[in-house]
Amino acid sequence: MNRRRRKWLLAAAGLPLVAIVVLGVEVEVARRGENLDDVDLVHPAGTSERVAVWLGDSTAYGIGVRDPADGVAGRIAADRDERVIMLGVSGATLSDVLARQLPKVAASDPDIIYISVGANDTTHLTRRPAFTSMYRRLLDGLPAGVPVVVLGIPDFGAPPRFAQPLRAIAGFRARQLDRAVRRVVADRPGTSYVDIAGPTGPPFRRDPDRYFADDGYHPSAAGYALWAEAVLAAVPGLSGFGG
Repeated sequence: MNRRRRKWLLAAAGLPLVAIVVLGVEVEVARRGENLDDVDLVHPAGTSERVAVWLGDSTAYGIGVRDPADGVAGRIAADRDERVIMLGVSGATLSDVLARQLPKVAASDPDIIYISVGANDTTHLTRRPAFTSMYRRLLDGLPAGVPVVVLGIPDFGAPPRFAQPLRAIAGFRARQLDRAVRRVVADRPGTSYVDIAGPTGPPFRRDPDRYFADDGYHPSAAGYALWAEAVLAAVPGLSGFGG
């Protein structure tokens, strides 16, 4: 083996190690980035007779804004005159929703159920088969006859908090899980899937200062407004009072 080929092989063999080191550094940088203060968002009970139960993670809860009216749940509730019962919790994975949030749904006597979860499963590397199985169990466990709106996983190739190539890898992982969500929902009458990444990803990428909160990860008020518009536009009959 000549010297040039030996050097090439040694360099190629070292590439995976370099990639692992780079990704490890980027993950640590992302973890140590600016974090938003924990905000206790009090979703007002309201007087509407229509009850909307929200399940999920920080995107359902509204981390990134200080007024719950500016979150996706608050904006949709204002459009539809709904009373929000927020079961979503910041940091929740799909496993957390199954264990801690699903058991509380029936007692809320919902007229409609919204689900926004999967972001933390993307970053926690939940395996796709397990994620798919848990999502089926979640939907199977909801009260029969209640309309369900499932928000897809957002564009993880957009958050400026993630450097490249971590951002690209996170984006790929999110798309994998999002396809799983779409397939699970397709088999269930009365359950609607909403593509969040498709319509909102491009503006988030074009203008991150506007659409991301200060942490470069969660949506801002303007970002959540885009999410709400996507939900209301995607589900037939959902937009507007009485929808």
